[in-house]
Amino acid sequence: MKKYTLLLLLASACNSSETITTSRIEEAASRVLEYTPAPGQFINNPLAGFPADTPITSPAEAVAYTSARLALGGEPDAGAETVSYGYVSLGGWGGYIVLGFDTPVPNTGDYDLYVTGNSFNGSSEPGIVWVAQDADGDGSHIGETWYELKGSEYANPKTRFGYEVTYVEQPDGTVAWTDNDGGENTIDRVFLHTQSYVPAWVQPLTYTGTRLPNNVDQDKETGIYDMWAFAWGYVDNASTIDGAGTKNRFKISNAVDADGNPANLRQIDFVKIQTGVNCKAGNNVGEISTEVCAVGCYRTVTRTE
Repeated sequence: MKKYTLLLLLASACNSSETITTSRIEEAASRVLEYTPAPGQFINNPLAGFPADTPITSPAEAVAYTSARLALGGEPDAGAETVSYGYVSLGGWGGYIVLGFDTPVPNTGDYDLYVTGNSFNGSSEPGIVWVAQDADGDGSHIGETWYELKGSEYANPKTRFGYEVTYVEQPDGTVAWTDNDGGENTIDRVFLHTQSYVPAWVQPLTYTGTRLPNNVDQDKETGIYDMWAFAWGYVDNASTIDGAGTKNRFKISNAVDADGNPANLRQIDFVKIQTGVNCKAGNNVGEISTEVCAVGCYRTVTRTE
């Protein structure tokens, strides 16, 4: 009797006029969990949407500011410096933002995540993407293991893993930094941006992560500085491989552990974006600082009509 029942059900399904379709959609990250930029010319600056009259002084205020900025949406015009779209700056090397998804993002082996920046040809400020799982199920990224999504420069001998920088604001408003390789330099003042470059809600000003090779060259004839793009795998990076306009796309399958081994993650819950280059350009261009306009994932949706 059970066999005949199954056959009837199958026949009913086969004779149905319903059409099943699948499509890939974009879904924005559901919440900002942390905004911890490094010092930079757009931190505390009204051009980047910071409130002029009520400075941000706490992590909670920083998250509220970032959430409101990213909710503005939109994409920048190439080369435009405007507040008509909702970007946030991550400041100099090591500055980062963390976002979460209410529903885990599965590893499909294809492009699973996207981040929109404001890069264009000759102006890339590459940021690294990290991912994590909500292993304890508490909805917080604190204490979770982060996995780097390797990009084209992962195997570059000039890429530095386990890198650390500490920033100190100077009396003249510049910000000096030292690193764990014995290096030192400054984030210089840019004449258009006269405010403090230091995020008051971040203490101490010490950042760790992966440092990518410098990507700044100066044309000897024109004097113009060129921030060239890496091949693929980075945010705010004018790539012709994973880029679609100002949007870069990422595969969870590229996640690696601290030893460089494939992480083989089935899904992720959190994404972190971090400024990956520690260098600057002259002519009042200033520090290389990753900008983020939108963060989200791709999901497969099945519809029956």
